[in-house]
Amino acid sequence: MRRGFYWAGVEYSQKFQERLKSVIRSVFNGELARDEMAAALKKAFEGEIKHGVSYFAGLGDHIISQAQNVSTITQAQKYGVKFYKVVARMDSRTSEICRCMHGRIIPASHLENQANKIINAKNMSEKKAAAMWMSGGFNAKTSDLPHNFGLPPYHFRCRSEVVPVWIDEYKVDGVKMRATKAPKNDEILRHIDKMGVERVVDKYNYIKGKHTTPLYKKAKKEDIIKALNSINEIAPNKKNKNRLNSFSDNGFFIVFNGDRIVTFIPPKNGNKKAIYNYFKQNSIKDKREVIKWNLENLKSHFMG
Repeated sequence: MRRGFYWAGVEYSQKFQERLKSVIRSVFNGELARDEMAAALKKAFEGEIKHGVSYFAGLGDHIISQAQNVSTITQAQKYGVKFYKVVARMDSRTSEICRCMHGRIIPASHLENQANKIINAKNMSEKKAAAMWMSGGFNAKTSDLPHNFGLPPYHFRCRSEVVPVWIDEYKVDGVKMRATKAPKNDEILRHIDKMGVERVVDKYNYIKGKHTTPLYKKAKKEDIIKALNSINEIAPNKKNKNRLNSFSDNGFFIVFNGDRIVTFIPPKNGNKKAIYNYFKQNSIKDKREVIKWNLENLKSHFMG
């Protein structure tokens, strides 16, 4: 864990790095309370870095976050873990990138390679190159992740983490789903979609006066699964920046909030064109992404 520290701010010498590690290590060892870390960092570097306590609080959290995520990968690797799931803290403060990554399933090989580069980096430039930050969303398949992106933190003060998961097939009412666990009692379905994100339909997704019927009664489970498996375009929602719209081969328009399916509209009488026009009208045009299958990645990721 100690070798997974990341410093973003100034170029550092070995002595500089050791001072940084000393403060962070004291938090891990219980010698220094977490809420005292910012003041300790500020005092340790007041001669080199002119920032307030809040900056050092964010810096300390960032270093600890990366160290913990790197440690998760190195420890789980011993047990043959094949996949990890990104878990973001979903609230009003959640960033666009964390909202897009929430629920995403990432192959262990991808994160292990990134973690190893972070651990073995010899200077700040190498550490930065091994762990890029992303300010906007990532609306593409997991197989398209850059080699130096996937392991949190994704930005300053990032609260996301990765957890090891095991993927299996589940049958609910005769419908096959591929997920990290079977749907809970308050869930209609849970399935890893074409993007590589585990999507969930909640049983009680219904607001009286706003929705005509509970979401799960609008279409058959197997048709929703087909829609998730065949997403061909995705784009941010025009009216709500925290939501993503998608259009699928079977004509479904789906709206996501993180891993949750907020709503969907199936085609009436097979009229896919009308639904596609609705998708275009309600999506940000210049941010639309076309999602294509990569047959090689399809065989290795989530399908076999």
